[in-house]
Amino acid sequence: MAVEAGDVGTLGDARWRVLWPAASVRTPGNAAGVALAVTGEGIPSTLLLADLDAEAQVRLRASADLGAFDVVKVAHHGSADQDPALYERTQPRVALVSVGAGNDYGHPRASILAVLRRLGALIARTDTDGAVVVWRDGGALRIWRGGVGPPD
Repeated sequence: MAVEAGDVGTLGDARWRVLWPAASVRTPGNAAGVALAVTGEGIPSTLLLADLDAEAQVRLRASADLGAFDVVKVAHHGSADQDPALYERTQPRVALVSVGAGNDYGHPRASILAVLRRLGALIARTDTDGAVVVWRDGGALRIWRGGVGPPD
C-alpha cells in the first residue's frame, strides 16, 4: 500500500499521520522513506524519520507542520547525511538511534550525536543499549534499556 503526506490512521489509542513522502516524491531509495508522527493517550509524541537523507529531511522540514516531539527516531541510523535544523525544529527529549553494533558504516556519526546533545536530548542507541522502550508515566517520560552498555 502506498502512502503519502497527509494520510492518517489509528492503531488502538495511537494516532499516526504520514509526514513524508510528499505526493510529488517518486524517487526510490532512502528519500522515499515514510516519516510518521505518532501520538495518543499515554503515548509520547513520536517522530519516526525512517532512513531519510538530508535532502529529504530539508524538504520535510519545509513542507510539514512540525513542532516539538518527546521522541525522535533519528534518520538513517545516525548517518552523517542529516539536516541538523530538522532536529532543532523538533526538539526531541529522547533521540532513538537504531543501529547495529560494530557496523562498517561508522554509524552513528559523532556530528549528529553532538547536535542531539546540544539540544539536550537523552540519546538511546540500540548498539550500546540493546532494546529500548520509552513510555509516558503521567507527565514524565520513562526509558528502559535492555543492553548492558552505559547510557549516552
